[in-house]
Amino acid sequence: MIPEPRTIVVTMQGLRGAEMSVVGIDLPADRSFAVAVEPDRLKMLKDFVRQPADRVGGATQTFKFRVEDKASCETDEYTATFNAPEIAR
Repeated sequence: MIPEPRTIVVTMQGLRGAEMSVVGIDLPADRSFAVAVEPDRLKMLKDFVRQPADRVGGATQTFKFRVEDKASCETDEYTATFNAPEIAR
């Protein structure tokens, strides 16, 4: 852990054609966002993931969030599940 402010990059991997938006980050939906974080503090991000109906590959699909600090090369991944709305099934 580095005791100084950093910028991390959150990237969505998998989930064909999907994009995410992050509450509190005023940018268009995308597959990757840079987020400023303070040292020795947790930062909660609320991500909304959307996938076009014609790209939905089933009622549930797994994908990953990759979190990376490019300055220190630290990375981590979280496997998430996308639950398609019934209208898209």
